[in-house]
Amino acid sequence: MSPVDREPEPDPDEADELSRYAGHHTVSAPSADGTRPGVRLEPRPPIVSTLGVWWFPVIGLLVACGFVATDHMLRAGASFGASMWLAAALRAVLPESVAGGLVVRDRWLDVTMLVIGGIAVVVSAFTLDLRDLRT
Repeated sequence: MSPVDREPEPDPDEADELSRYAGHHTVSAPSADGTRPGVRLEPRPPIVSTLGVWWFPVIGLLVACGFVATDHMLRAGASFGASMWLAAALRAVLPESVAGGLVVRDRWLDVTMLVIGGIAVVVSAFTLDLRDLRT
């Protein structure tokens, strides 16, 4: 094997970073005698193979976009907030294998952020002053 075909040796800091954040494998730094130890596999997080029921809230978002396009901002805000609350409810009750694309972080954090976001959107939509200021 020529020197061009060889893979570069990993930097020890880079290998440590990979093992800490990538979560898929650890590459050990070369030892003092120049030999390269093998790759040690680490346990992986569960892989979500499908997007699951994420499309239910997406339908609500599309409805909200339709209301925005027809200049019904109150209805758009309400449907957008409701779709976020639907996503929170689905994430709260469904297992990760079924929730699919709704799984981002820990369950409690996903649900909390979706509920707070839905509240913020609905409050914003209901406090909008959309009267024409030219009159």
